[in-house]
Amino acid sequence: MNRPLDPKNVGRLLIRGTNWVGDAVMSLPALKQVRREFSQAQITLLVVPWVSGVYEECEYIDKIIQYERQGKHGGVRGKIRLVREVRQRDFDAALFFQNAFEAAFLAWLSGIRFRAGYDRDGRKWLLTHSIRVDPRIRRLHQCYYYLDLVDQLLGRNRTALQSVKPGHYANSSFLPLEDITIPVGPSRKEAARQKLRQSGTPLQKKLVGVNPGAYFGSAKRWLSDRFAELLDRLIERENAGVVIFGASNELQIAESIQSHMRCRPVILSGKTSLAELIAMISVCDLFITNDSGPMHLAAALCVPTLAIFGPTDENATGPMSPTAVLVKKKVECSPCLLRECPIDHRCMTRISVDDVYVQAVEMLRTAPGRGPSHAEDAG
Repeated sequence: MNRPLDPKNVGRLLIRGTNWVGDAVMSLPALKQVRREFSQAQITLLVVPWVSGVYEECEYIDKIIQYERQGKHGGVRGKIRLVREVRQRDFDAALFFQNAFEAAFLAWLSGIRFRAGYDRDGRKWLLTHSIRVDPRIRRLHQCYYYLDLVDQLLGRNRTALQSVKPGHYANSSFLPLEDITIPVGPSRKEAARQKLRQSGTPLQKKLVGVNPGAYFGSAKRWLSDRFAELLDRLIERENAGVVIFGASNELQIAESIQSHMRCRPVILSGKTSLAELIAMISVCDLFITNDSGPMHLAAALCVPTLAIFGPTDENATGPMSPTAVLVKKKVECSPCLLRECPIDHRCMTRISVDDVYVQAVEMLRTAPGRGPSHAEDAG
């Protein structure tokens, strides 16, 4: 890498954000650190539309450019259009949280003077500040992957290496809690409650949000019949209201769960934008989820989060919140990080309904309630 980038030389900074919801949440501490260090700069975030909802009320971003790869920025003509848009904004520097070659190439075509990111995907020659990935950072939570990028870029003390023990998952790590939170204002919460009411959600009860999907692959998903039994117990024994969330391509998972249930949950899979999903999760009393993007959203919203882990490594991608609890069974082949299990899915099948139910009840009974809607609807 060349000498550290001096924030005084940057009046307009472009940050290429990540493409996945979970990664977007895990990059928030680094994004906030950039805001602190580049306090005088105008910061613009370039992200794909399906993650832009994460930044709906972020005070540390001045502007957002949506990279519509399936729309106006698709194909060669679309890329040329994006390059022209970026060039017109006359950025002094670009920082890439995304690791792809394309991010650096488009910034180079846009004439941005300083271009900084990890030396990955064959893009070193496109970077004015090419940063090596320290193998020690790979042994820590992914939050520190992005933080170390910023530390190295600015020539700062590398706090992650000094403060975090490798291979030790600590959801209340040395990071300030406010660095991992997503703000949701009162008006958005009330709009979320209104939509939940319209869907038939009983807000006078403790509200349990459920995310039974996982975009990465089926290996990360707990079994549908076990989700079904768990939710029946929470409805029948704990008098909870239950809402199943998910993307449109996960509706079949929700319907499979419902088909095994005695009770009837509310299903909102495919019926919310990301911004609406975030607001709805924020009013839940408990969120039960596989390792997924919505898991990270719930943790960043400080909602009590019960995360079911199987083939993935909680040391790397666990929910960063003191209100999060993991359910995981130790098996010899985990973490394998595979999309599909090639054997018997033992990391998930060994997690029983009782394992999750007992923990869910403990968390639900101590949940303080997420807002005035409970009392209002009770009357």
